[in-house]
Amino acid sequence: MIGRTLDEGPTFERVGSRQLAGLLIAVWVRNNIRGHAGDVDVAAIPCGFGRAIGNKGAVGLRMRVYGRTMCFVNCHFAAHLEAVSRRNADFDHVYRTMVFSRPFNLLNAAAAGVSSAIQIIRCTNAMGINSVEGIPELSEADMLVFLGDFNYRLDGISYDEARDFVSQRCFDWLRERDQLRSEMKAGNVFQGMREAIIRFPPTYKFERHQDGLAGYDSGEKKRIPAWCDRILYRDSRSASVSSCSLDCPVVSSVSQYYACMDVNDSDHKPVRCMFSIQIARVDESIRRQEFGEIIESNENIRCMIEELCKVPETIVSTNNIILQNQDTSILRIANKCGKDQALFQIFCEGQSTIKEDGQASNHCPRGSFGFPRWLEVSPAAGIIKSHQIAEITVNHDEFHTLEEFVDGVPQNWWCEDDRDQEVMLVVKVHGSCTTESRSHRIRLRHCFSGKIMRTDNKNSSGHNQANLLRRSDFQRLSCSSDVVDHLRNLDSP
Repeated sequence: MIGRTLDEGPTFERVGSRQLAGLLIAVWVRNNIRGHAGDVDVAAIPCGFGRAIGNKGAVGLRMRVYGRTMCFVNCHFAAHLEAVSRRNADFDHVYRTMVFSRPFNLLNAAAAGVSSAIQIIRCTNAMGINSVEGIPELSEADMLVFLGDFNYRLDGISYDEARDFVSQRCFDWLRERDQLRSEMKAGNVFQGMREAIIRFPPTYKFERHQDGLAGYDSGEKKRIPAWCDRILYRDSRSASVSSCSLDCPVVSSVSQYYACMDVNDSDHKPVRCMFSIQIARVDESIRRQEFGEIIESNENIRCMIEELCKVPETIVSTNNIILQNQDTSILRIANKCGKDQALFQIFCEGQSTIKEDGQASNHCPRGSFGFPRWLEVSPAAGIIKSHQIAEITVNHDEFHTLEEFVDGVPQNWWCEDDRDQEVMLVVKVHGSCTTESRSHRIRLRHCFSGKIMRTDNKNSSGHNQANLLRRSDFQRLSCSSDVVDHLRNLDSP
């Protein structure tokens, strides 16, 4: 029915809804602003018997509009004239425990303005919540709207007196008897929220299918008319005089607040509230343009950014390593940058098997399998300070291929190939503030068989000779002074 009334499709689009027993909340967004509304999330809190039955409770919907968070909560609280404290407890339970499926992003909330912080302070002071973990999610919204059958009644007045005041439209006197107004003044419920001035008759209780004010309950119980159905709200303002700004991003005012007295198929009259909302937002295109202009006009900032974007100059002590008979080699990475730290990561790009002629076949990627089981690289990642050298241990780990058992059955075919292997190690280096990186590749050959490779074969082609690794390609550096002297003579890759 609502969808047909709003001309759903051509004009409006329903973006979310949630139901709990007879409670329902649904939100439609006009199509011309649909691109600015999203991140819709819903929640439900039962408040019935044992806080488990949904005949009383609340359903909530949270969404972002122009980057600001808005929450709408439809409630049905405890009934009967004397149950004021139970209604207060129902609100407190809903406010504290309503949690949406996706956590609220505090960083985004902080970027949107300080309104959330203001509301958190106000609500935590009012409700006695001191820890960060205890902050209700509803308190973090830039705008919060509570609506529904709150069931607050009129105190100190009889049925006949209430009917007389209603017929004379003396609503000011009746509002003085309103339980909700008294409890809000005392700070017992709906802390930090407000309501537009009530200028419509009490919305409860009516005989069904009877029009006008004559339809109030005239049965045996003669329930006293009351404003059970209400709409309360709060926005980003900490004071009523605050204007809309990035520090106070959501400012709302009520343009209409009235009851639909012509609806007669319920014992309640629905209440309608129309808000006029101002939302402060940052135009990202303008901000990027202004940021670019600031960078271009400021030589110091431009130079600073250029320096931060540079990948620190590093030198790796060798491009070729041969491991044999459980050898251990030291790979040294020097950071030649005078200012920035160098972050490095070592991984295996591919592995191949050495053929009988000494050539390596194509390197097959290992994907997420990391290093081969026979190879240990430690540390495989780290930070090198300016003008410092990191020493990486490259070790042939002892690996038995003759016996491997699963449930007592030999499973030799599970083992990695025991032929001579070659892997391509990649040392990836980037700065502490950069996304770009520089890579150094190292050929590492491991001789399982201990065979001495022939490197003097006159019949080998030039391609084969280039593919063979010689022990002379790897220079062992015994101490830090040796590596420093050696690195001074090396060109950066």
